[in-house]
Amino acid sequence: MSWSSAARRLTVFAMLCVVLAGCGFHPLYAPKSSNDWDPDLAAIRVAPIKDRPGQILELALRENLNPAAAKVAARWRVNTDLTISRSDLGIQRNATATTSEITVNVRFMVFDLKSGTPIYTSTARAVGDFDQIYDAYATQVAADAARDRALRQISDEMTLRLALFVRKQRGDK
Repeated sequence: MSWSSAARRLTVFAMLCVVLAGCGFHPLYAPKSSNDWDPDLAAIRVAPIKDRPGQILELALRENLNPAAAKVAARWRVNTDLTISRSDLGIQRNATATTSEITVNVRFMVFDLKSGTPIYTSTARAVGDFDQIYDAYATQVAADAARDRALRQISDEMTLRLALFVRKQRGDK
């Protein structure tokens, strides 16, 4: 009795899935559910960030770090310094821009709540772009959407770096 090529592929794929599931593999960009949370990440408190973009970033970080909104004792606090800049690109002969770029830079520090000392510092950067059109309202909406996309990207990058920080902290014990 001979196996068909498709049956062999299916068997290899099934075995690969079992091996990956057993090693704790989680897809990096998979959607998060309320069951996917790490108590050590949830122990990071996000300090308030000023202005509306800061509020958007703060909320996204809180959702990433503790999606289940579980009650966990705080061990660390992350302070964030956020800067946003806009530059016009695609300048036409009449000195009007057709495209703009929004750059979001963030510097963040993790403090140990017991000692109050900074124990981790990092930076992240994201760029969003949008087209400028003759309607000022539509251009502003596009600019806000580009900024929000960049803030979400920054939040995901910060979450990844904080997860690596937490993993290192677990290894130091």
